[in-house]
Parts: sequence; structure tokens; C-alpha cells
Amino acid sequence: MLSKEVSDNDSTDVNAAVATPVAEKQPVLSRPILKRFAINVASLFSVQVANMLLPLLTVPYVVRIIGPERLGLLNFSQAYVAYFTLLINYGFETASLRSIAANRSDKAHVNRIFSEVIAGKAVLWVLSTLIFGTLSYFVAEFREHLVLHICTYLMCIGTVLFPVWLYQAMEDLGRVAIFNLVVKVIFSLSVFLLIRKPEDYIYQNLSISIAQIVVSVIAFKVALSRFNLTFTWPTLQQFVNRFREDSTLFFSSVMITLYAGSTVFLLGLLSNPYDVGIFSAGTRLETLSRSFVSMALNQAFFPIVASAFGTGREEGLRIVRTTFFPLALLMILMSAGLWIVAPWFIDLLYGSKFHDAILVLRIVSLLPIMIGISNLLGLHTMLNLRMDKAFFRITAIGSVVGLALNTMLIDRMGYVGAAYAWVAAEAYITLSMYIYLRNKGVEVINLSYLKEAVTFSKTRLTTLFK
Repeated sequence: MLSKEVSDNDSTDVNAAVATPVAEKQPVLSRPILKRFAINVASLFSVQVANMLLPLLTVPYVVRIIGPERLGLLNFSQAYVAYFTLLINYGFETASLRSIAANRSDKAHVNRIFSEVIAGKAVLWVLSTLIFGTLSYFVAEFREHLVLHICTYLMCIGTVLFPVWLYQAMEDLGRVAIFNLVVKVIFSLSVFLLIRKPEDYIYQNLSISIAQIVVSVIAFKVALSRFNLTFTWPTLQQFVNRFREDSTLFFSSVMITLYAGSTVFLLGLLSNPYDVGIFSAGTRLETLSRSFVSMALNQAFFPIVASAFGTGREEGLRIVRTTFFPLALLMILMSAGLWIVAPWFIDLLYGSKFHDAILVLRIVSLLPIMIGISNLLGLHTMLNLRMDKAFFRITAIGSVVGLALNTMLIDRMGYVGAAYAWVAAEAYITLSMYIYLRNKGVEVINLSYLKEAVTFSKTRLTTLFK
């Protein structure tokens, strides 16, 4: 079934990863590991509940004051700054998470990775700030809303300091849940205090930035104490090695952002603020719903899968295969729920001015299914098998497809075209990952694993609650 070897520079990495001896590890998915996983998921689920409930208080209040156009400006500014966040993050977070999760008992290793990542982000923040200042001042489209963009850009300081990847690798996500909850509460309270008239709309992004900075500083200090870390500035050679090792993941992230994160940015450039506002409103519930899986499950699950692949290739693949069917079922139910509640949700949160967003939400309701499966195939399988280059190629081609579709469809259909382009790009990515893995002899999705998945899930749940 898995006899076909991985080629294309992937086989060497996979064999090296599997051959690495792992000393005195707990059995994969033992009761303590499952219990820690359940606690992490429950903690992050509570954050997602807060993410769902707090907007029910703030969004109706804000959008009825500022309207679709100013909401579009806020989201356009966030999309603009997201490129600098991408540069600052580089490929550090995924690579460091993968490395620490497999060697978390090695304190010297953890401390070295932590210092390299924080220092690397700090250097890239300086570079980003120079680029941001130049573009924002000299490009007329950005200079027109310079104050808004500065307010949004401040959140990049939090990007440097918040070591969510470290908490994730150490499977201590309960604290991340608390930190994120604090951000949401601070932001929600500040919205009611600061936004009183349409011209106050810039305070929306400013309050997000300040809340993120405060919580990131706290999270950074807690990490130093809890994990007994000491920050030391890396040597030049360590810098070079870190940037070189993580470069493939960085360019993969660039490609993903180009097709998934550029839609709002392209709408702002090729269309108008109204279209941006309608698209942002229509995609909000889908993003919140999907974040439950990407945060509560992916962040809690990835270290376990990485540890399983560290034990052996077959053990890692078994975890992925038996996870597919419950994940797919969850995503199908989520997509169906989004399609059903679209009219009610848009009318309740945004009002009659945003009625056009209902169609957008129904189109993007397909995304949880595709992104959930592509995360399992790409993030959990390809990256843990060290198929980084193939992952990059697939996302690179997908980003080209997404950009081309966005350019064509936005011009013809506005925000509706943007929604269709996003769904089409994600469908291409998911299908390509499946075909690539299958051609390499890696069967992740197969009905023959369904019975094993059911039995496996029952056994693990019994182990957990015994």
C-alpha cells in the first residue's frame, strides 16, 4: 500500500525523519497525551465560542454606525498589513513547531529555536517597517488613509512577540486560549467606548492592535518563565541557517496568502469599498466557523501528528487516516449549517444594507470542507513527511490560478466573482495534494480505512474517559 518511495528530494528527508531515534517517548495517543489533547481542544473551543458570541455584541453596533464603505476600508487595511505580517512570520512558526514538537524534552534545542525565531522576527519587523513606511507615504492609494494603515500596522509588534507556535509545540494551548480571550474582551469593550460616529471607524483597527500588543507582551513573559527560557541573540551563522532552512515554508506561505489572503486587497484595488465591505461581511461567519477547526483542532493536533511521525512513518499515517472521516463529517455539517443560516446571520448582524452578503456566504460555505481536507493532506501529511518542496509547488500553482481567477472575475462580477475565485482555488489545491500523495503511494483517503477509523476513535475515546 505504501511501497512506492517518495522521490523528488522528498524521500531523503522522509527517511531521515523516520530514522531519527526517539528516546523514551510515550506511546502515541496514550491516555495522558489524549487527555492533554482534549484539554487543549476544550480550551481553544472556548475561545472560538467567544469569537462567535462577542461579535454578536459588537458587529451590529459597529456596522450600523460606519456602514459598508468604511467596513471595506478597515478590511482593506488589514489585508494590506497582512503582507507585512507574512514577511515577519517568514516560515518560522511551522518549522519551529515541527522541530520543537519532536524534541520538546531537549531544553537547549528549545531555547535555541526560541531565540532564533524571536530574533529573526525582530529583524524582519525592522525591514517591514521600512517597506511599509515607504509604500504608505509615497503611494497615493495608501497615503490617502495613512493614519488608518498605521493603526493597523501596530499589530505587527504583537506578531513578533506572541510565541503561539511555542505554546502549540509544548501542547500548552490552554494559556493561548486565555490570552486570545483577553484580546477579544479588551477589543469588544473598547469598541463601545471609542466608536460613536462614522469618523471613529479607525479606532476599530487601533483597538485590535493595542490589545494584541498588550497580550503578546504578557504571553512572551509567561513563556520565558514557564518553559525556563533565556533569550540570547543568535550568531550570524545561526541566522543564515534559520532563514535558509525555513525558506521553502516561507515561500509556501507567500503562495497561500496570494490566493487566500489577497482577495480583499484585490477587491480594494480593482473594485470599490462597498464590494470589500459586502465580501468581508459575507465571509466573516465562514472564517469564524473554520477557525474552530484550524485553531482548536489543527493547533492541538499538529504536535501529536509530528510526534507520531517522529516515532515512525506508518504510525503518523495511521493517525492521519483515522482522523480523515470524523474531520470530513464535521466539515460537511459545518458547510451545510453555514448555507442554511446565511440569511438569518447577515440580517441579524449586519442589517438590510448588507443583504447582498448572503450570496457571498452561501458560496464560501463550501470552504470548510475543502480547507479542512487540504489541511489534513498538506499541513499534517505532506509537511510531516518533509514534502516541503511539493507543498510549495502545489500552493504556488494554486496561487497563480487564484490570482488569475480573481483578476478576471472581480472585474466582471465584483464581490461574487471574488467568492467564486476563492472556492475554485481551494478546490484546486485540495485535489492537487490528494493526487500528489496518491502518486507517491501515500493513501490518506480510502473507504477501506472507514471501519478502522470508527474502531480507532471508539478505542481512544474509551481510553480518554476511562
